[in-house]
Amino acid sequence: MKRLNITYPVTQDNDFRIWRAYRNRYWPTLYLVDKRGDIRYFHIGEGGYDETERVIQALLAEPVGASE
Repeated sequence: MKRLNITYPVTQDNDFRIWRAYRNRYWPTLYLVDKRGDIRYFHIGEGGYDETERVIQALLAEPVGASE
């Protein structure tokens, strides 16, 4: 992360605690969490990159505390 200058949080889940907490069953699964900590989008499997990018941009544009 340091080499790539990644400044946002990245999680490593070697003991599968997060995997189990989200009741994940599929790999890969992408979860997008809003500024309040609510899951607002998920995608199972590869692909869906354009849709995912649209959701990311919409979530980033929301003020803190906004929700659907």
